[in-house]
Amino acid sequence: MLMKGVYVLIIKVEQPAEIQIKSLGVVDFAPGTWVYVGSAMGDGSTSLENRLGRHFRKQKTIYWHIDHLLDQDMEIVKAIWAQSTIHLECEVAHSLASNNSFEPGPKGFGASDCRKGCIAHIFMYNDSKMVDDILTSIFVTLGMQPQVTFDGVF
Repeated sequence: MLMKGVYVLIIKVEQPAEIQIKSLGVVDFAPGTWVYVGSAMGDGSTSLENRLGRHFRKQKTIYWHIDHLLDQDMEIVKAIWAQSTIHLECEVAHSLASNNSFEPGPKGFGASDCRKGCIAHIFMYNDSKMVDDILTSIFVTLGMQPQVTFDGVF
């Protein structure tokens, strides 16, 4: 049975990136560590396993906002994820937005269909502490059991 849940991609951006996204215009990403919050609440291609596997693949049709960023010369360092039967993507994004170690990315990025007032679902991490510890703590606070994958394979 395929899983449903929420995930966070930890992405290393080595060079400044200027990306044209149809719905957002030109968006900029400075070098550094970026954190993208996503959900996978469907069956088949939108299950947690398949969504994460897709993000880690280089060859794919560019469809989602995150696809535009990952199509650049970026590296997904790892994904932290948890199973959930309820939508918690925005709760994770709100936790990141209220944490001084994170700065919201381009307005609307990953959040174009958000109905909970999220500025974005991508954030630049600007601290020297382990980002994993903060993300794991957010998941636990929201009642989830975080897991990690380094290649999209479970």
